[in-house]
Amino acid sequence: MIFLSISILAGVLTILAPCVLPLLPVIVGTSDGSKRKVSRQSITVILSLSVSVILFTLLIKATTLFFTIPESFWQWFSGSVLIILGIVTIFPKLWSNIAFIQSIHKVSNKSLGSGYQKKSIYGDIVVGASLGPVFTTCSPTYFFILATVLPASLLTGMIYLFGFTFGMALSLLFVAYLGQKMTQKIVAKEKTIDVVKKGFGILFIIMGLVFITGYDKKLSTLILDSGYGATINLEERLIEQSNKESFLEEKNTDTYSSHQSSSMIPSFLTRSFTSTDWSKYDPSLEDALSGGPSKDGIPAIDNPQFEKVSDFTRSGDIQAIVLKGDREIKVYPYNILTWHEIVNDVVDDIPVAVTFCPLCGSAIVYDRRLSGGVSTFGVSGGLLESNMIMYDRETESLWQQSTGKSLAGFYFGETLKFVEFQLMSMKDVIEKFPNALVLSEKTGHIRAYGSNPYSGYEENEGFFFAPSFEDSRYPSKEIFVAFYLGGTPVAVPWLSLIDGNTYTTKAENSSVVITKEGGELSITSERGEKIPFYFEMWFSWAVQNQDNGIVFDPKF
Repeated sequence: MIFLSISILAGVLTILAPCVLPLLPVIVGTSDGSKRKVSRQSITVILSLSVSVILFTLLIKATTLFFTIPESFWQWFSGSVLIILGIVTIFPKLWSNIAFIQSIHKVSNKSLGSGYQKKSIYGDIVVGASLGPVFTTCSPTYFFILATVLPASLLTGMIYLFGFTFGMALSLLFVAYLGQKMTQKIVAKEKTIDVVKKGFGILFIIMGLVFITGYDKKLSTLILDSGYGATINLEERLIEQSNKESFLEEKNTDTYSSHQSSSMIPSFLTRSFTSTDWSKYDPSLEDALSGGPSKDGIPAIDNPQFEKVSDFTRSGDIQAIVLKGDREIKVYPYNILTWHEIVNDVVDDIPVAVTFCPLCGSAIVYDRRLSGGVSTFGVSGGLLESNMIMYDRETESLWQQSTGKSLAGFYFGETLKFVEFQLMSMKDVIEKFPNALVLSEKTGHIRAYGSNPYSGYEENEGFFFAPSFEDSRYPSKEIFVAFYLGGTPVAVPWLSLIDGNTYTTKAENSSVVITKEGGELSITSERGEKIPFYFEMWFSWAVQNQDNGIVFDPKF
């Protein structure tokens, strides 16, 4: 909201640029001198000017879409532009003396003159379109828009751009309405206006420094942490409920879309995944529900940044996935994973996908090396029995997060390989691995990492999306350690495992040894081979393994 307000302000200030002030009579000159209202000619000129500015900006934005530019570049670019903007606002002659600006001004003036001589709507359009390059290159405030629009998403950038154009058009309409006398007063009081502009110039310099130092994200986080996140939570839950009801209605009316006439896959998936080979898919996918956010609406982290674990400032009670490599130890706290659900990373040269589904508590790390090559994973927006459906970006095959099985597409029938990890509290991590690296909150996204969007969900028995089956032997959301022994799914209540103890259980004539020592879990076969494991809420494991899964409870 703050940048939208400044965008509108930047648009208003555009008309006060030194080389724009002399052009204000052009706007006024198209108004009726005998009436204190805005004429059709003035409106035409101002609208065509606004369209010209929007098209020019979108052209620049389009050129950046073909390149992957790191966030750090935009951080420095935006900050530097704002600082330059502040300097030239305080010292406007520096801007007007730039040769490039002078040449643009001359070319536009020639086109402006030819259009102004034509007494027609076409001539008014030419006048407005000719003013576009002048208003964008002549006024340094326009470069605030470039500093914010270019690094932003297309939707956010358009909001800033329309805010700027609105402020500019509104001020021009105001000038046209008041007429020549108002223009003369504005020009006459240019010195007073200069003082005001210098104040804004100082503000822009401060904002530029805030951008470069990264304090803009810290400020946004503080705002979200102060309680704004509660509003986000409410909105997300309303969206989730709305999508669920919409899907159920869609299912009842048999409204589906698919590449195959026999397919009953929900249309929200086929619409989002047009490159997926839908000729082969798991029938369970027909019961998938939309979780609310669409494809990539929950953004996976593809370029994770890390910092020293000693710099972690959140609560020590926060759980975290810990990956212990031979050369490095990386830590992924739940307070970040809850907002992004997938982190595509590399540990000891092994490409991994660190995944977490907040709705079913499933924490799993997968190897990203597939039969067709290395891939990255994203969040599809779909749920199966309240569990996240992932997708790989190379083939758009769909994968169930809690099992690692491909549900549809090129990789249908394949299963992702587990990667060993530990689940520990950040307090224990800091104490046991002081040299570890922890995932930074500098993710490139503004999220309330100090709050939980699913606050209270783990403590009650309710569901946003109820599973098709509930096993009453344990509380639905109790966390279990899950693994496979000889192909048989095995689950163990995590909190029943006492630190320092060793346990043994059997399945399919094979035995397994479970040891918990210093907060770390180890599961090995009778031959001493390590067995990878993951964590999941009871209801989620039970609904998937009700036919062949076994439970080992040390308490019995």
